Amino acid sequence: MDTIILRRAVSGLLLAASLSLAPSFVEAQVPLGNLNDGVTVSFVSTETGQWGVEVTGGATPHILQPSPVQLEVFRTETDIRQLTSGYRSVEPTEGGVEGRAEIAGGDGVVFGIVDLWSIDGSVLSVRRRVDVEGSAPGSAFNSALMLATTPEAPADEVEYFVPSVLYRGPGGNENPEPGEAQSFAYREDSMAAPMVGISFGNGATITMLDPTPRGETTYEDVGNRTTSVLLDDRITYGAFGTFPLGQGGIEFGFWYPGSIPAPVMAAQSGAGGGRGQLLRRYHRIRDGYTAEYEIRFRFGQDETFPTLTKNSWRWAWEVLDPQVTYLDVDLVKRVLLDHLADRVMTVEDRTGIPWIFQATEGAGFVWNRPDDMRAAMGFVGKNLEAADQMLRESDLDQTPRGQRMRDLGLRIIESFVRELPMDPPAGEAFDLLTGEPTVSFPPSSWRGNPEAGYRVFLRAPSEDMVMVMHAYSRERSLGRDHPEWLAWCREFADWLLPQQRPDGSFPRAWEAGSGEVVESSGTSSYSPVPLLILLGNALESDGDQYLDAAVRAGEYVWANFGDRGYFVGGTLDNPNVVDKEAGMLALEAFLALYEETGEAMWLSRAQAAADYAETYIWIWNVPMPVDASEGGLAWKTGVPTVGLQGIGARPGGGVDNYMDWSVPAYAKLFRYTGDPHYRDVALVLLHDTKSMLALPGRTYDLAGPGWQQEHWSIGSSRGYSSHRGWLPWVSTNHLYSFTGLEDFDAELYREWTTPPAGG
Repeated sequence: MDTIILRRAVSGLLLAASLSLAPSFVEAQVPLGNLNDGVTVSFVSTETGQWGVEVTGGATPHILQPSPVQLEVFRTETDIRQLTSGYRSVEPTEGGVEGRAEIAGGDGVVFGIVDLWSIDGSVLSVRRRVDVEGSAPGSAFNSALMLATTPEAPADEVEYFVPSVLYRGPGGNENPEPGEAQSFAYREDSMAAPMVGISFGNGATITMLDPTPRGETTYEDVGNRTTSVLLDDRITYGAFGTFPLGQGGIEFGFWYPGSIPAPVMAAQSGAGGGRGQLLRRYHRIRDGYTAEYEIRFRFGQDETFPTLTKNSWRWAWEVLDPQVTYLDVDLVKRVLLDHLADRVMTVEDRTGIPWIFQATEGAGFVWNRPDDMRAAMGFVGKNLEAADQMLRESDLDQTPRGQRMRDLGLRIIESFVRELPMDPPAGEAFDLLTGEPTVSFPPSSWRGNPEAGYRVFLRAPSEDMVMVMHAYSRERSLGRDHPEWLAWCREFADWLLPQQRPDGSFPRAWEAGSGEVVESSGTSSYSPVPLLILLGNALESDGDQYLDAAVRAGEYVWANFGDRGYFVGGTLDNPNVVDKEAGMLALEAFLALYEETGEAMWLSRAQAAADYAETYIWIWNVPMPVDASEGGLAWKTGVPTVGLQGIGARPGGGVDNYMDWSVPAYAKLFRYTGDPHYRDVALVLLHDTKSMLALPGRTYDLAGPGWQQEHWSIGSSRGYSSHRGWLPWVSTNHLYSFTGLEDFDAELYREWTTPPAGG
């Protein structure tokens, strides 16, 4: 009699059944039911008398899993056993079909497994309970729920969606391609939502979701990377993975608790690889212990990769139901503005906000880095956006406080106009002490090709000059003209237009001062679109050339990235990676083009960018390590993590709150389309992103109200961070979530900043 051959993929991590050597199936069958898309799920008997799972119908690849029960038993690091079984019995119940199995674990230990399978529309659910009978001191186990396609589904045509981690192919690539990420394993606590979507070449999709993630962990798990094996019942996160089978097809699923290869957490490539040490996580084998979890599988038909991303993400949003924790918005705004103004520094005639400060108590705010005294445009420096926020406030506050805000805002803009010529750009920043032009990231701190010298990125001046243009228009409407502001922005645009290439793209970066291209990639071509449109409108008779350039750049971005379901090149301190901020900036570009032209295609493209960008938002609460020292944690115990966002599509769980800057964009989409989901996204970004902002009576261990560090880690370094510094973007992005929304729609602002009755 043939036996099921098991192997471990990813250096022994994942369980896989070689279907070509599986037992012969007999005609006995117990149907579970039909999914909405015509897919049928049933349990089929093998000649051994056990039962497996089969999924057939529609475009969905044929799924055949003779061993739905898979356990790994750990005794020592040289004695790790793989145990598998079909169901001993399958019985229809009121809620679906119940499959039962028993597996002997040795030394008198018996694992009793009960799986309840059910169908709801296009979703197949499995609730698993593993009961342990008998004890084995020093031994431990985990269990896996895996499905497998038969060889007709080529693995090299499969693409993957893991929120904030993986889009089509490996994160970190400018052009992810199908088939490059066939093997991967990720802890669910490193995902914005605990889910994995799989897109097959024929339009069929399958998405796995943990609908009730718990995610508890310990300091030993996240704080000690050298611990290769942990036996701890307090670890309640699982892991998802997929990999190709030797004879064709793929196996995919979930295991609990979540062992993964160590390189997955540290590598920047995103493929997962499977080289190096495994971080094995188990629960102890003790009499009476029960492990429980549920996994849902959503089946889709005729879905492109972007459609999979949108539909599966919205499904996860509905299931996980992220809650909004409302703020006292007037208090938050005042605290942020006062804190921001207090960071402004004047040296001789130069005024700006230094690059970085310590945010914690007792640090004296001093950073002591060679570059800590530069004032920068855009990205994380956002001096000009800060100036715009202070000018806005000065129009509302006629007291000496408001006059101070106005004085600081004007002096910041004047300093940048004077210190940074833009034809070609002398830099993105200037040193407050010397006045010398510089850039956001000197070669010594930049991760890609540092020998290329000081570089000016397309994004930095484009992004902050938009705020100068808004300030220019507002000031002019109030009878206060600043022609030098407009001339400075035009100087940059007029230098930029000849840089545009026949395909509509712009280079990503140039050498500061010379204008020599050092990054030819067109990934960031969304960046200047809003600026060019604003300039075109301000210059009237001379404006057509700017609008034409904006349209061509928008077409390039859509043709090369938008319809593929991801955007690239936003974060300046990374090479071309698939990232959140690229989606945010593409959304701004497409919305600006829609508002300027009225053409519906730009609105649909803006929706596509928004649907991508929001998949970086954490929509579940990840608890901090149960035994961590509260003083050592940067993200504090009990503070909700809903609203945090991943930074780039790569493993590791690095998160920040950058995306609350996009609240006005999601408000626009809500108004323009009537889709209530965009309202839900905007509310989470408006309120939940300020959870770790220090406020009166809630300063945590930060230096006082208004402080917040720029990033944290979720997942493998949960609750910690690489530094505890504040950068200007932290406050400007928080503020723009309010002021940008109010500028767009005062009615929505009042409604969304007022807690619901009883809330």
